[in-house]
Amino acid sequence: MRILHTGDWHVGRTLHRRQRLDEAREVLAEVIEITERQAVDLVLVCGDVFEHYAPSAEAEQIVYRTLLALRRTGSDVVVIAGNHDNARRLAAVEEVFGATGVRLVPDVRRPDAGGVIELQARSGERAQVACLPWIPERLLFGADEMMGLQPEPYQAYAEHIPRVINALCRPLDPAAVTLLAGHLFISGSRLGGGERELTTGQIFAVSPASLPTTVQYIALGHVHRPQEVPGAATPARYAGSLLQLDFGEAAQDKSVTIVDAEAGRPVRTREIALTRGRRLEELTGTLEELETMSADCGDAWLRVTLRCDGPQPGLADRVREILPNALEVRLDYERQDPERRAQELRRLTPHQLFERYYREAHGTVPAEPVAKLFDELYEEVTGAAA
Repeated sequence: MRILHTGDWHVGRTLHRRQRLDEAREVLAEVIEITERQAVDLVLVCGDVFEHYAPSAEAEQIVYRTLLALRRTGSDVVVIAGNHDNARRLAAVEEVFGATGVRLVPDVRRPDAGGVIELQARSGERAQVACLPWIPERLLFGADEMMGLQPEPYQAYAEHIPRVINALCRPLDPAAVTLLAGHLFISGSRLGGGERELTTGQIFAVSPASLPTTVQYIALGHVHRPQEVPGAATPARYAGSLLQLDFGEAAQDKSVTIVDAEAGRPVRTREIALTRGRRLEELTGTLEELETMSADCGDAWLRVTLRCDGPQPGLADRVREILPNALEVRLDYERQDPERRAQELRRLTPHQLFERYYREAHGTVPAEPVAKLFDELYEEVTGAAA
């Protein structure tokens, strides 16, 4: 059986208020082409298909058309919800997609109530997929009870999750290809840079040693950097995001994972690189150096640091003339002697300090309404303090 493992599509995500729906559409078309070319039997989509709880109609159209197109390749499709997805919205269309052969699993379920999905490859090989969507912390005890486990209210989230996973995987048949598809954070995994810090902290970090050994492959979503999970006894992998979603991911190559599996045998995995969507790049230099670099940037989105001698009006605008794709421009001034700079700053009035800060941050003087508002706020604060 051949499996394509993907996830973290984040359709609807913006970058510095720039919409990236066209890029999502292009890279998902590439995933469909890979699925067809590789004669994939099963596509596992491991959560965060959307960026927002209330996705736009266009984002929904892109995701839903992709799922149907993947199914038309002849592959089975299983999708679990991530922490960015609205489980209720996915549940609303679950039966509609189920009629096409696309299985949506929006919430955690007992193995005999949709938590384990059984499939058959073109070769006749059976597969069982244990599905673990993201479990919000407030719903964790309910998941325990659903699995028939005795609640242990003083355990942390990361200690509860392995109990749920083991209960979910316990009935799997070793005569079939056995897989776990989960959306969770495993400790020791390297973050991509665009994840929500709130859901990748220590409270959510499941130990790799607690992952089940009764499955042949663990397909994970949630972390954006493609990687094998260190310390896991069973092959476990994050497929990563499809696009470089944030400048923290600028150096990462994106991919999908192909898994070849046969019941009772070790799986074989390989990555297939994704080539579509615009790359993110960071550039640093003087105006002259940036002008030289501009020819090699193509259509990449840019974060630019300009090295300059001192504050000058319009520097950021000049950078954007040279590099129209610059989403963020930072000004890096030649550093003065700290003591000399401190003495100089002590001689300035609050208004002059604000003007200097604004010039250094933005490369221009503050507009009159902004400067006036600062003066008003300063007077209000100092008056209150007096």
